[in-house]
Amino acid sequence: MSTSDVLTYGVAAVAAVALVEALVLLRLSRALGAVTRFSERLAHLASALELLTDTTEAGLTNVAHELERSAAPRAARSGRGATARRIAGAVRRGRSLEDIATSEGISESEVRLHIQLTNPEGAGHGEMRG
Repeated sequence: MSTSDVLTYGVAAVAAVALVEALVLLRLSRALGAVTRFSERLAHLASALELLTDTTEAGLTNVAHELERSAAPRAARSGRGATARRIAGAVRRGRSLEDIATSEGISESEVRLHIQLTNPEGAGHGEMRG
């Protein structure tokens, strides 16, 4: 084996090692690119989750405030007897069932029930039809 053959084999071996290293570096750079893209996507997901959390928290806070506001203490309702007397008076004055129910804050069927309780003989059924 001559010196030129050894030199040729040495250069070929170095070239082969350099080619293998280049391939390894290429694959490593692609893998790092994938990791970088994954990291960006993970950061985007974290931002979206933070926005969703903030929005949900604000929405639930608004719901809680609205529930507190709507649950404000209401004025004490008058007794059943006073309500029945007001309804009977309204019927005598010729008011309709719808008007009475609206002003008393009760349903029309409750108005009918109060009328029946104050006038059990059945008189005044014409007024009950509304």
